[in-house]
Amino acid sequence: MLVKDALNYGKISNGNTKMPGTTYAVDAFACKVGSKLRNIPGSICSKCYTIKLQKLRPSVDQGYKTNLLKWVNRSSSKDWVDAIVFQINRYCKDGYHRWFDGGDCQSLEMLKAINEVAKLTPHIKHWLPTKEKGIVKAFGLKNIAPNLIIRVSSAMIDGQPLNSFDWTSTVHHEKPHYGFECGALKRGNNCGSCRACWNKEISNISYKKH
Repeated sequence: MLVKDALNYGKISNGNTKMPGTTYAVDAFACKVGSKLRNIPGSICSKCYTIKLQKLRPSVDQGYKTNLLKWVNRSSSKDWVDAIVFQINRYCKDGYHRWFDGGDCQSLEMLKAINEVAKLTPHIKHWLPTKEKGIVKAFGLKNIAPNLIIRVSSAMIDGQPLNSFDWTSTVHHEKPHYGFECGALKRGNNCGSCRACWNKEISNISYKKH
């Protein structure tokens, strides 16, 4: 496969300044659960950073929208999987990939495709944060690739971890954090050497509201 052919199915990024590895994002305006949560004060989506970024930077907005459009207009899910696997193998040099540093999973079919990408890149650790608990439940925890961790996010700031899932995330502000506290804010909003989000031995990651 040629790079230009792979890009017909969307583009992963290998230039994120906060975290290691490669990332993949789609249009945050198209989030299913997130679009509802944005209208609820105190929800983790009420002041969505990706929405702000897309409004501020037209090139980012266009890139995220294009990724989503190329998923929607894909010739087949297999071709999409092959294209993304090609890009991850080409650009992910340190073994870590994050799904949805902007936007969220769109459907059960998309989650199945992502899981297949993980299976075909066993040397890469994949992390997928999501608010789409219904999609994750429909997929089934037993079907998750061993190198893919799906962290289902609680909807409200200072909310408790969801007890229906093995791996979760929360946002804390006025209450103490649950489980492992992300220390990125103490490192200039940078992961540094931390890889807790990809670690299946850590059940909940709590991010401080900022």
